[in-house]
Amino acid sequence: MKHRPLLFTTLVLTGAVLTGPATTATATAGPSPAAEAPKEQADPAPADKAGLRIVKTDPEGQAAPGAAFQLLDSAGKMLAEGKTGADGTLAFSDLAPGVVRLKETASGSPLLGTVPDQDVVVAPGEPKVLTITDPYKSAGLTLKVTDKATGKGLPGAIVNIAPKDAKDDKGAFTLTTGPDGTAKAPLPVGKKTGSAYTATETKAPDGYRLDATLVEITAKPGAEATAALTNTATPKPTEEPTGKPTAQPTDDPTTQPTPTTSSSAGTGEPTGTPSSSSSPDIDTATSTPTAPDTKPEGSLAHTGADSTNGWLLATGGLLLAAGGGAIYAARRRKNDESETGTGQHRRTDDN
Repeated sequence: MKHRPLLFTTLVLTGAVLTGPATTATATAGPSPAAEAPKEQADPAPADKAGLRIVKTDPEGQAAPGAAFQLLDSAGKMLAEGKTGADGTLAFSDLAPGVVRLKETASGSPLLGTVPDQDVVVAPGEPKVLTITDPYKSAGLTLKVTDKATGKGLPGAIVNIAPKDAKDDKGAFTLTTGPDGTAKAPLPVGKKTGSAYTATETKAPDGYRLDATLVEITAKPGAEATAALTNTATPKPTEEPTGKPTAQPTDDPTTQPTPTTSSSAGTGEPTGTPSSSSSPDIDTATSTPTAPDTKPEGSLAHTGADSTNGWLLATGGLLLAAGGGAIYAARRRKNDESETGTGQHRRTDDN
């Protein structure tokens, strides 16, 4: 009976050791060497870092893989780079909060262009999502205007280029052909299959008729497109103008006076011998001066003016009057001499 209390006390102590907590055990055992050593500096929490996620598409909203991007700091130093995956996305992480420069170095497609550089603000927390749509590459338009007959390029033609079925003039522009008859310009493209344009001539080259033909153009991304117009030369007049009129008349003036002629040779001598009649005026009524056979030298040029014709007539009349008077005086003097000589001869006979 005396040994039972001692047995009971031993059992209670054993049960307490088996059912007590481990920390308690580790605490009675004393601290371990690892716990006593100071802990290493841990990385900052994710909340202290920024991220950027790029979503790249084409103008029709389709994912654009293979596009290359770089992130630069304010000094132009590259912080990170990468390419979009098959889904068109690219994620940057562990970025310091602030402003970074995003640069697209390649579009990843021969049909797509790149966007200009841009500044992006990144902040701690969830990554910033940035959607970038690369445009389709412009088509290269070559306009050519030629002569329909010869095929020679015509300069100076003005042609209006406009998107087909456009309700206003948005996107329209004009081209003027150069010395070789051509002009070039880029055409924006909005669809992968191409965009439609029209070309209409608004001013023809000098000496040519306007070509009102509407030429349709299909501009595909990154491809070359052409538009050709022809012009027909304006017909020239059938009768060429003559040269400048000459001041020298081609024919003799038709208004020159024509004097009446007699049977005499025009020497100014009387046509017949004086008769035995004592009348001194027997031959003066029938005799008229004859026109000279030769034209006077140094005649005035015919200018076609009425005043000149009148002057010629007046001068001719004066000359005729003067000649007639001279002939008349000569005849009177000769007749007087003849009559005087006859009377003296008679007086001599009488003696």
